[in-house]
Amino acid sequence: MKEQINVHLKFDASTVGTDVTISTYDQDLGVDLLKYIQQYEAPSNKLGVKTSQGVYLITKTEIIFAEIFDKQLTIVTTEATYTTRMTLYNLQQALPEYQFVQISKSSIVNIEHITKVAPSFSGNLYATLSNHQQVTISRRYVKKLTQSLGI
Repeated sequence: MKEQINVHLKFDASTVGTDVTISTYDQDLGVDLLKYIQQYEAPSNKLGVKTSQGVYLITKTEIIFAEIFDKQLTIVTTEATYTTRMTLYNLQQALPEYQFVQISKSSIVNIEHITKVAPSFSGNLYATLSNHQQVTISRRYVKKLTQSLGI
């Protein structure tokens, strides 16, 4: 039997913004609904990345992969590679959660740019990206990635 979901829509011209409240007994359902609704938010499609050469405005969907090493964040896009002092956490906060997934302690990937996923002998996975780069998905993050990819 399919679960019934009650939806209530209320228009209030006196409010300034939109407020969505999700009340559910099922935490997984609540999280899924929240992610679905967040897809329709209208955040900026551009991200400002400050480098030693200046501030570059890059399109979020063009980001393929990002990795931090020695306090330097490298952002690989379809057009170029940028190095910045931004933290990986701050970058994650600026990107859509449903599209960008953490794959190790120091890196995130755009799931739209994953072309192949293959197992390794140690329980990790390897992902091949649209730029033909191979990245390792740590065992700790395999479950999150497979859920995001629907596999």
